[in-house]
Amino acid sequence: MSQPRDVIIVGAGPAGMGIAALLRRSAVQDILVMDSHEVGASFMRWPEETRLITPSFFSNPFGQPDLNTVTPDSSLALFCGEEHAGGKAYASYLNAVREAYQIPVLAPARVVKVALLSSGHFRLTTETGEQFETRVLIWATGEFQFPDRHIFPGAEMCCHYADVSSWKDYGKGEYLVIGGYESAVDAAVNLLENGASVKMLTRSAPWSSSHISDPSVSLSPYTRERLNNAMHHPQFAIYEDADVCKVISTPGAGSAYEVHTTNGSVWTTDQVPILATGFQCGGGATQLSAFFEWNDDGYPVLTDQDSSTLFPGLYLVGPHVRHAGNIYCFIYKFRQRFPVVAESITRHLGLSSEGLRDWWALPPEPDCCAGDSCAC
Repeated sequence: MSQPRDVIIVGAGPAGMGIAALLRRSAVQDILVMDSHEVGASFMRWPEETRLITPSFFSNPFGQPDLNTVTPDSSLALFCGEEHAGGKAYASYLNAVREAYQIPVLAPARVVKVALLSSGHFRLTTETGEQFETRVLIWATGEFQFPDRHIFPGAEMCCHYADVSSWKDYGKGEYLVIGGYESAVDAAVNLLENGASVKMLTRSAPWSSSHISDPSVSLSPYTRERLNNAMHHPQFAIYEDADVCKVISTPGAGSAYEVHTTNGSVWTTDQVPILATGFQCGGGATQLSAFFEWNDDGYPVLTDQDSSTLFPGLYLVGPHVRHAGNIYCFIYKFRQRFPVVAESITRHLGLSSEGLRDWWALPPEPDCCAGDSCAC
């Protein structure tokens, strides 16, 4: 086992690479990022057609960093030239961040065990038996690679959204899409574009939510617009109050699957039902369930510095962070917590935290209308 690191970050997605970049600008230099697969692994596994629902636009000089970036001095829009980038483009952007900040990454390296030592350090053991020790552990394993496949009996027989490589692989049959949020609408729209017939079964109508300002609890404008365009499609129908309670396989009965709802309705289909009901509550934090207290909603209880209430030195970053009803499940949300975590870590290590908050503070707006050369 090598000498103890100051900080090990598990997860090389936007949360892991974002906090790593900030730490590289601080007095904390002895860091290592570990990932089971590669940088941006979840994004590499997105369906080919999936796009970020938050738009990218280069407005950094005017004090508004691109919503999808993990550093205030970068822009996804400039990097890939797209307003709604795909998964592979975003993974490439994260690799560019890694190169720009010279972030050391060990991948693939799947952590299978975490132990707390008497020294207060953490020991990580990988699948190959290699061990690493660290004074501070940051868990940044995200959500996409932790789909909820057991939301109801028979859900494991469905095709989860996370299992789709490309919607082009699906033919022109009749599909049942279970769910009503972002991934369900994306599945339905892409299937329709392939010439399929789609029935979307949902127990609620998030498109009619009054919380339109928060895409964490209602459909984003991007998805709402796509859904509105699909509403007039002759091969598309939405069934609200269709709370699916089980799926049954019926081979040889004319239709391969029966989808049952709590109101007694039964839907039949020859195609594997599409499960678009989301991911495990708490995401990758469930891998360290014993290291956190958990609230009644199924999320880790954190200190004001996003560390475990049980084990100082263990921090959580990413979409599973919750504080006082605030949901940090979008990049532009959870990146706000980076300076808080970085400051706490530097204090934990006895180092200076000067300037960490200033980096993510918005710069003053340029005086673009000054002088005779104004072209506004």
